[in-house]
Amino acid sequence: MIGSFKDGQNGELAAFYVHGTRSAQIPAIIEKPLRRKLSLLAAASSEKSLFSPPGNNYERLQGNLAGWSSIRVSIQWRLIFRWRDGHAYDIYLDPHKYR
Repeated sequence: MIGSFKDGQNGELAAFYVHGTRSAQIPAIIEKPLRRKLSLLAAASSEKSLFSPPGNNYERLQGNLAGWSSIRVSIQWRLIFRWRDGHAYDIYLDPHKYR
């Protein structure tokens, strides 16, 4: 389940998910997969359910993002969140940068 968004319940990501509001911060090319991934997070009842489908590329992050998890929206974008007690908290969209 979705517990919270990092930018708040009135933020751009929450507005996109709840109301379908488009935003300049969310590229049009990822809107469909982003909606699908947010729905997947909302339906998830356990961390284990996030490992499937494999295209999620679910991972527990390390380093300065220890305690956070992510699933891929596209090759460039990912959703980052904290998973606690069956809920995804502080969800935000990250433009993943490769080194």
